[in-house]
Amino acid sequence: MSHDTALRDSFARLVESYAAPLRRLCAVYATDPADREDLFQDICLAIWRGLPAFRGEASERTWLYRIAHNVALTWQTRSRRRGSHEAPLDGDVSTGEPSGLRQLALRQAIASLPAADRTLTLLWLEGLTAAEIEAVTGIKAPTVAVRLSRIRKALATREVKHA
Repeated sequence: MSHDTALRDSFARLVESYAAPLRRLCAVYATDPADREDLFQDICLAIWRGLPAFRGEASERTWLYRIAHNVALTWQTRSRRRGSHEAPLDGDVSTGEPSGLRQLALRQAIASLPAADRTLTLLWLEGLTAAEIEAVTGIKAPTVAVRLSRIRKALATREVKHA
């Protein structure tokens, strides 16, 4: 198998394996469906460009999230410079079920967090440990744990006030 074929296969496997979490990340950073798709494509392009240099020093998942969050933050900064403003999330609540409304409220609350807190929250919700979050963000694991605790309390307080 040629190097190019192996690279294409690795890329396809990564995108297929992580498409759902990457799309969830995009949904928090971009409210418009077209913008979400553009952001997803930007993330995929960054993964493709970075794949030849991936040496396996971090886990594949940690490496992928580091790329995705860096691209999302850069994309959001560019978007704001162009004068666009974040609108409330336009959730997919077609059934009107409380769980769907609760999920939409959570997405809106996460979207309203400062960028650094949003990043920590998204990584935690995707199941990364404090150590893995440290590898992605550079924030020490004990600090991650403390900040996540504060974020959860703030989100819970916000939810109680809106209930």
